[in-house]
Amino acid sequence: MNIRARFSPLAVAVIVAGGWLGHSRSLADELPKNTSKIERLTVEAAEVLAQRKNASLRLDGLTELSADAATALAQYQGGRLSLKGLTTLSAEAARPLAQFNGMLQLNGLTTLSPEVAQALAEHRGEGLQLNGLTTLSTEAAKRLAEHRGEGLHLAGLTTLTPEVAKALAEHQGNELCLNGLTMLSTEAAQALAEHRGGGLGLIRLTNLSAETIVALTQHKGFLALDGLTTLSDEAARALGQHAGEGLALNGLTALSREQATALAEHKGKSLFLGGLKGLSAEAAQALAQHRGERLSLRGLTALSAEAAQALAAHKGQELYLDSLTTLSDEAIQALGLHQGPVSINALLRNEVVARQPLSPQTAKALVLFLQGDLSGITALDSPDSVAIAKALAATKRPLFLPNLKKISPKTLTALIEKRDVEIPLIETLEIIAEPDGSATEDFVIPEWLEARQKERAR
Repeated sequence: MNIRARFSPLAVAVIVAGGWLGHSRSLADELPKNTSKIERLTVEAAEVLAQRKNASLRLDGLTELSADAATALAQYQGGRLSLKGLTTLSAEAARPLAQFNGMLQLNGLTTLSPEVAQALAEHRGEGLQLNGLTTLSTEAAKRLAEHRGEGLHLAGLTTLTPEVAKALAEHQGNELCLNGLTMLSTEAAQALAEHRGGGLGLIRLTNLSAETIVALTQHKGFLALDGLTTLSDEAARALGQHAGEGLALNGLTALSREQATALAEHKGKSLFLGGLKGLSAEAAQALAQHRGERLSLRGLTALSAEAAQALAAHKGQELYLDSLTTLSDEAIQALGLHQGPVSINALLRNEVVARQPLSPQTAKALVLFLQGDLSGITALDSPDSVAIAKALAATKRPLFLPNLKKISPKTLTALIEKRDVEIPLIETLEIIAEPDGSATEDFVIPEWLEARQKERAR
């Protein structure tokens, strides 16, 4: 039955779970908020859905899609269009759908003809996901390789023949993600290494021969091998010769000094070792020789002072230690000497730094880590608070202490020696006795600070 011919556009927009929506309200009102329950779609409904402002549009219940409805949906301006319920797709519907400029998810497709592959290859958006494919013909792979979008995702493939690998290596887009592969021959690896896109994702491979690893290191882009949980010294030496954009080995949980020395030779911009659970001072000293732009050790939750001192000499620019939950004064001082940015987001996010009493020795380093934002500090009331305030005032970066509540007169006097410090209005502060037991004197607000605070109070 031709629904469009029998009913007006406002009468029937969509059939949901076998029933049709009535016409007592506008079409936009009739469309369900949970679009994943929609099973069939008219052109008019697709046009309305394309006007939605959500970050993603999920039509995972959709089981069939006409070319006209696909044309309408392709106008959607969100970041993601998910059509997981489609198990078949015609070339006529694929062609207009490929014009969608965001992430196009077609993970329900289990087979792909060369004709549909050719149509989908026209996609130029953020990425094309075909993660339901468990097999791929050489001819379909050749057609898909013409895809020039941000990324091509084929996580359903668990094995890859050299012929298909050679075809996919011609991929014109930025990333080729084959994150479902659990086996890879040396011949297929040699073919994939010819891929000239920005990245090659192989994160499920858990066991690779030395010959296969050597082959993959010829890839010139970002190489992700997060499935490797252990590494031989020979494999580490091979990976250290990878000269591509970056190398991710986030599955490794431990690293010997010899392996760290080998990996530090990596010539790319980034080295990601986010799975390490511990790091000896010797391995840290070896990794510090890495000269790329960034070294990521995001998995470490603790770091000894000796390892911190070693990493402080890191030859690269950026150091990521975002899972650290504890850090000693000595480690903070050491990392504060690193020549580039050091990221310790877990400490900042959990406000562990704020809860730990500052010391004059760590104050300057913390200002660097926090980029001057000391909003977690509510009191400067330790016995050495005056020395801490002097250390803070000596830093070059502007300081922000918007939540400060308790401070002594001498500490406040030392702190405002730095004129680019932001503190609450003086009358809102609790002026406490000197924490070190010395005589407490009245605080006299300088004229410049009084004028600034009056301006803020207006």
